[in-house]
Amino acid sequence: MRLLATLKAERYELSHHSYGVVAEIDWATRRVSRQLRLPCASFRSPSGFMGPLTGGICTLGGRIYAAMWNYVVEIDAASFQIVNAASSPWMADLHGMDSDGGSRIYVAATSVEAVLGLEAATLAPAWRWGPDHPFLRQGMPSHRVRPFWRRWSPLDRLFPPSPAPEREYRGMHKQYSPYHHHHLNDVRCFEGSVYAVTKGWFDADSGSVIRIDPHSGAAEYFVRPGGFRGPHDGVFLDGRFYVTESAANGVAWREPDGRIERRTLGLSAPYFVRGLCWSGRSFLVGFTRLRQRSDPALIVEYPPDFSRPLAVMELEGFYPPEQGAAVHSLVLGPEG
Repeated sequence: MRLLATLKAERYELSHHSYGVVAEIDWATRRVSRQLRLPCASFRSPSGFMGPLTGGICTLGGRIYAAMWNYVVEIDAASFQIVNAASSPWMADLHGMDSDGGSRIYVAATSVEAVLGLEAATLAPAWRWGPDHPFLRQGMPSHRVRPFWRRWSPLDRLFPPSPAPEREYRGMHKQYSPYHHHHLNDVRCFEGSVYAVTKGWFDADSGSVIRIDPHSGAAEYFVRPGGFRGPHDGVFLDGRFYVTESAANGVAWREPDGRIERRTLGLSAPYFVRGLCWSGRSFLVGFTRLRQRSDPALIVEYPPDFSRPLAVMELEGFYPPEQGAAVHSLVLGPEG
């Protein structure tokens, strides 16, 4: 089984090793068979930000797509070489990615609270949902800078929000973004809908999942705010929707009847849980060391009930020890 992982330096603002990693792993042997290092300038200034922050990854046909801070890379799976790369003004702090299995890929642009649709063949922008969609502004807290009538849904219907201005966002850090309220972490495509996983709903960890119609843009809650605790990732399996929970040190899932279940995945050292993949018989989960610690990042295999670890792989050698490696995404690689 071939596994693809995206990794970044846990301390990414140091002046060296400014790149993100796409690693292909032979899970049977727990060895890295191939890797690509994607350079990305690292700087912070009063007017902009950029960092080597590798995000989501997905596959479509014989291609692999990976997200960096403000651009998307297309990789030929057979040669493991970059064949295309593209960026657009709405790409700011790209996170999770997925394909619809046809001709389009979707990526979460976290700093600008948007889901972007790209044509897979060209990486040209084709669709955008947010940040001006009324659904994202439900329950807007009073301390947000908005006209007073924006807080009231009847008046909101009479005075719909203006479209977000088309301008350059690629250097915008989420700390300075006027749109960053929910922290869109991941995007999943399933049965014709696009699902956006949010880490919080105007706070740090009251996560939700939004189901979006990619044709009309209509949206509804699949998991209401507070159902998940700081969720990342997303896997549909046997009627359940699984996520990792950074705020609960484990995994959670939505049952077909809407109930939420969770499991704590405690290890000997504290870790940040992010990265989730179903192998066909087991789950693979990513663990990243907490800041100021020296533990290596891990990929851990679990049975479907997450009752115990089945296998562990340490991820070392990608960055110097003082930087450490952080896992962002895990997906199965194309076969053949």
